Amino acid sequence: MFSLQTSYTDARKNFASLLDRIENDNAIALITRRGHKDIAMLPADELASILESLHLLRSPENAKRLFAALEESIARDNLPLESIPDHTLEELRQELADECQ
Repeated sequence: MFSLQTSYTDARKNFASLLDRIENDNAIALITRRGHKDIAMLPADELASILESLHLLRSPENAKRLFAALEESIARDNLPLESIPDHTLEELRQELADECQ
């Protein structure tokens, strides 16, 4: 699950390098210390994205809509491009307005 795992001692010795790897790879680093809880480090924008997703999924009704949209997107990814209908921006707006009512 964690793309990087290191001890507190190694993290301290190579802190700038560890931060660069986390930033460049958009990775999560797990830092372990004996006798303490493990600590995870990740890019702040990744944390914000996770927190936003959790907020959106808190509502069961909203979660249902999000998962349905995800399933539809995955199903469309498996279709040949020519079988996906073209929509105008206005048609998409209307469809969204209808679903929000």
